[in-house]
Amino acid sequence: MKALAFLLIGLGAARPLPYSRPDTPLTVAQDYHALVAAERAFAAFTGQHGIKAGFSRFLSPEALVVVNGRYRLGRPLYERAPAVPGLLLWQPVHADVAASGDFGYSTGPFTFHPKAATDSATGAGYFTSVWQRTPAGEWQVLADVGAEMRPDQVSAAPLAVPARFARKATAAADTTASRRELLAAEQAFAQLAAQSLRAAYGRSLAAGAGTRLYRNGAPPQVGAQAAAFAGQQHAPVAYSDARARVAASGDLGFTYGHGRADNRAGAFLRIWRRDEKGRWQIVHEVLALNS
Repeated sequence: MKALAFLLIGLGAARPLPYSRPDTPLTVAQDYHALVAAERAFAAFTGQHGIKAGFSRFLSPEALVVVNGRYRLGRPLYERAPAVPGLLLWQPVHADVAASGDFGYSTGPFTFHPKAATDSATGAGYFTSVWQRTPAGEWQVLADVGAEMRPDQVSAAPLAVPARFARKATAAADTTASRRELLAAEQAFAQLAAQSLRAAYGRSLAAGAGTRLYRNGAPPQVGAQAAAFAGQQHAPVAYSDARARVAASGDLGFTYGHGRADNRAGAFLRIWRRDEKGRWQIVHEVLALNS
């Protein structure tokens, strides 16, 4: 969603693998850095060649983007869109990768400038990109969504590289079962959220410094701030149209669909990771509701 506010044409449950030293050959460290490099290459290419060219190049043919609060296939939109002026800048500040090493996500701030980077930003927010590596080894974006906010509510920061990385999976999980279990976790979350979002978070929100909650018009809530924010969300939210995808290793996945609260509606995307007990827990969420 990094650019759509300005374009507007308009996956058998597996326990998480134990951790090991970052320099151990069998960790996902190399895959993590490859995902980050792909995000940076996406940003650099777009900065040089423009929004239409960048998103047409890096989105998977099945990539999802949000237009006017609804999910749509992104690549056809960009391929058919006229080239528009403006410079879209972004950088990843956090990323994670599945034990399979071919699925993950990245997030960070973005700004939009009318002509050049020296122009004042006329749009800003935080993006979330879900990535998958193709059999040919190319990283492509599976979903690109964002939360929009004022330029003064976004800030650049160095990439927070993990101090340790999970071991690389040596066998694929039963992705059909993993996806079914993830959808069940999403449905349980939605059932509680229809009464109280706080109760839903109490069941499913992961505790950790990397947990993030994004909302339109508000700065990102990260780590302890996210936990405190979740504890204050007493109002209900109705979720619908939920779908899910999971990594081949069955330890990381995402759900997406639509939400409604009072007179506001829009899209949601949640990144889920299995905890040490094998339970799906939310580590990242975008809830972009508009009036």
